[in-house]
Amino acid sequence: MNPEEERISIKKTLLIGVSIGIISGFGTLLFFMGLEYGTHLMMDVLFGATYPLEGQSAVEIAGWTPPAVVWLILPIICGGALLSGLIVYKFAPEAEGHGTDAALKAYHGDGKIRWRVPIVKAVASIITISTGGSAGREGPTAQIAAGFGSFISDVFHLSPRERKIAIATGIGAGIGTIFKAPLGGAVLASEILYLRDVEADVLIPSFLASIISYSIFGFFVGYDAIFGAATLTWSINQIPFFLILGAVSAGVGIMYIKTFYGTKDVFDAVSKKYSIPKYLKPACGAFLIGILVIALAWISPETMMAALGSLGSGYGFVQLALYNMLPLSVLILLPFVKTLTTALTIGSGGSGGVFAPGLAIGGFAGGAFGMGLHLLLPEIVPMTSVPVFVIVGMIALFGGISHAPIAVMIMVLEMTGDFAILIPAMAAIVFSCLLMGKNTIFREQRERRGDTEAAGAADKGEKIS
Repeated sequence: MNPEEERISIKKTLLIGVSIGIISGFGTLLFFMGLEYGTHLMMDVLFGATYPLEGQSAVEIAGWTPPAVVWLILPIICGGALLSGLIVYKFAPEAEGHGTDAALKAYHGDGKIRWRVPIVKAVASIITISTGGSAGREGPTAQIAAGFGSFISDVFHLSPRERKIAIATGIGAGIGTIFKAPLGGAVLASEILYLRDVEADVLIPSFLASIISYSIFGFFVGYDAIFGAATLTWSINQIPFFLILGAVSAGVGIMYIKTFYGTKDVFDAVSKKYSIPKYLKPACGAFLIGILVIALAWISPETMMAALGSLGSGYGFVQLALYNMLPLSVLILLPFVKTLTTALTIGSGGSGGVFAPGLAIGGFAGGAFGMGLHLLLPEIVPMTSVPVFVIVGMIALFGGISHAPIAVMIMVLEMTGDFAILIPAMAAIVFSCLLMGKNTIFREQRERRGDTEAAGAADKGEKIS
């Protein structure tokens, strides 16, 4: 590469990283604020619940209260799903479902995302999540930021290879920012694209974009970790239990994948057979969730807690688990109920991400495993070790099903603000990835770089450094 080519290459890297970082930072901020206000209005004011929130102290979160009238969830969640469905199928049908897969599809395809998709995705996801739909905010953010990457590519007439780099950079910057995990987000941009490979060319612009985007976002909302600090202790003699947790997480993760896509296939088949309009599918899924929540709330206080914990992102209940404020019965129920409500929300065509629910399911499964060990072997697994199992469960489950173990491990440790549990996290993620095989929550992942047009462009020497 001659000096002129190198100079241009560096310019393009800076152009992609800086421009996407700025747009992603402000775009993520607007999406986050809309979600915060929407959730407060729908779940606190209308539903009448004082929901637990991630980042609250143990004293603050202990004051959470369930709604006085549980059946109100039915009109709230159904109304939100119907409105979201109408918006998506009227203006941008490709904004259906979980946004990360849509962004990956764009990366491995022609790299083009219509300008309206980020706006439609943001609005539809805010409505879905704030009305109780079990979905995450990272998938929409990934698709929103990837859409900005496509927009930047159009404005500056980037080459097909550079367009793909811009989209991947947007994925990493968006997810890393909404999770306040810029390092993990940057690594995720290169790792999440493939089952068994990474895209090294994405790293440099993604690091730059993540730093800028996170700085902008944090300036307005703060730089504290997503989850409030909990008392965490672990010992070397617990390592065998973390290895077993890795296997448990793989099993629960495969259940999550199979349930999610099985539900999606059922909704697609039924809607096709009976000619149900696509915009009504999310409302049908929401109706089933509402009935499930009401039924569980009627059975017992424990099942009511599990039902409420299955709505939204579930992060508030993960925070409760980190403070050891959830009983074992609730921790056992939550992975199954959360899996079902997520499958019904997004599998029916609702707009939202699978990342946050996956982390929550992993955290609940890890908490149940750790709490069970504490009851059986309190000398080896004290109560202060149970939150470690919650965090490691989050890492092991989603790191396995996303085939991005390094990125997810870094992200969750950034989200909890404690890198001292790196060793047990590594132990669990090894077993989870080994047992996961080719099962993945992202169907648009490719196995290796040679399976994409991007690899073809790289082989021809078109590359940014």
